[in-house]
Amino acid sequence: MEAGPDHPVGECEFQGLMSGLGPWPPDIPDAPIALAVSGGADSMALAFLARRWRRNVVAFVVDHALRPESAAEARLTVERLAAMDVPARLLTLAPFPKGRLQERAREARFEALEAACVAAGCLDLLVAHHAGDQDETVWMRSLRASGPLGLGGIQMSAVRGRIWVLRPLLTLDPSRLRLTLKAAGLPWIEDPSNANRRFERVRWRQDLTPEQRRNIQTLHLTARQENRSREVVLAKNLASHAVWHPEGWVFLEQAGMNEETLSALIRLVSGHAYRPAREAVRLLLEKGCGTLSGVQIQPAGRFGSGVILVREERALAAPLAAKEGCVWDGRWRLLMHDIPADSVIGPLGDAVHGLDLRRLGIPYAAARCLPGVWHQGRLILWPRIGQMPGETDFVWAVAVPVTGENHLTA
Repeated sequence: MEAGPDHPVGECEFQGLMSGLGPWPPDIPDAPIALAVSGGADSMALAFLARRWRRNVVAFVVDHALRPESAAEARLTVERLAAMDVPARLLTLAPFPKGRLQERAREARFEALEAACVAAGCLDLLVAHHAGDQDETVWMRSLRASGPLGLGGIQMSAVRGRIWVLRPLLTLDPSRLRLTLKAAGLPWIEDPSNANRRFERVRWRQDLTPEQRRNIQTLHLTARQENRSREVVLAKNLASHAVWHPEGWVFLEQAGMNEETLSALIRLVSGHAYRPAREAVRLLLEKGCGTLSGVQIQPAGRFGSGVILVREERALAAPLAAKEGCVWDGRWRLLMHDIPADSVIGPLGDAVHGLDLRRLGIPYAAARCLPGVWHQGRLILWPRIGQMPGETDFVWAVAVPVTGENHLTA
């Protein structure tokens, strides 16, 4: 039975929440579950509960270096976690540009957490978003006239690059997390930015009334139900009419052309986190072909009756220093070791003229946008296509399949 709003989160209750997010790897040192811990009440409660649930956990404490006292607070949090028998590692972020502070900080934090998880052998990362975070997210999206996808709010689980991000506390009131720490006699840190009203989320956190929160929860539930129904239809349409190709392009039969399917596929091929605007997709459907969100939609020609979706070459990201594990254009991850210094990842471009693309079954536009490793202006490594020497491993870094909207924004 779930405890009331004035009770701490019990061990059995937390185990039930975790069961709903499983299955989980064996509880062994080689497969720890990662925890994102800021030192605040929510994440410290998560660490306390997770450590009672499972022996092998590891906490990552991120120092954003945005306040003079943040380094000392991060070290204090590591010490407090050690006292709770939770091993912890400190991650310090490099400076990032000013402007859109919370957004940039969130992105930098998740990049650091993902890299730390991979290095530690963690497949799963638990974060401490709670019901209050959900209310604020849905409310702010409703003010921006978001559709059901946005009003579906924060997801319980989401793919982030090479890891799963899971939010076991998402249905819990934050007051219960503080009660959990108080009952266990555990301290936490109060971040002053959480009370700074120049941030929109903070203002709504402080100002939303109980009635507004109830209305938000109804809105959220309705959106989730609608999204589930739409997902079923989308999955059937994709299975019947779309073909995904590992070179990063899609064939879509004419019979499968509709707003929902086209929008989802554009998001996939572009590597963007969100779908394009609904009105823009409608206009594209009326024309039948064109460019949207960095993706070209053009007649399929020799590939069949329908269209193909390929990355737009002029929208590609700039060349990126070639390092193992890095992601270029938000879509391709390089896996190879021993890359010459000063090499960069960039598109194959004119280098595809040496390939028999018709025999390989790859559109010319898609092949030009494939990644390669360049050194001093010379292509030295490319994906495993054709019979050319010098191949290396690039893997698709965008979530597949395209059903499901696993947003990390919160």
